[in-house]
Amino acid sequence: MEEVSASKLLSAFDVDSEVDALARDAMLSGADFHVGLKFIPAPTALGILRGRLWHLQRHGRQALGATECLVGLAKAGEQGILVGWVDDRKGAGYFYQIYLSPRPLRVIGCVGVDSSSGDPQVSDPAPRK
Repeated sequence: MEEVSASKLLSAFDVDSEVDALARDAMLSGADFHVGLKFIPAPTALGILRGRLWHLQRHGRQALGATECLVGLAKAGEQGILVGWVDDRKGAGYFYQIYLSPRPLRVIGCVGVDSSSGDPQVSDPAPRK
């Protein structure tokens, strides 16, 4: 898989999804983004997301698009997916975690977290090595 360009990622968002539209608008406004090129099994991503959402809920924070994202990841079955982010913390204050089906490239889930309280577990965009 080659690097994902801004134009490819912009066209991968579901225009009918509110949280996808917010993440896409953030990119159009100049927000940083990254898509990892390493495939992750959808069930692994689903488990990690459930843990992050539990952490957010435990601390009284909401995540935009959480239910839809969980459904999208569950529907992905066992396939390998790509994980990325759109960082609009300097703009609207949201950090969007995105999950993509690689072929064709499309966003199957997106979660937006208001990062104003600085939750590093969800809002740290540093790629893991």
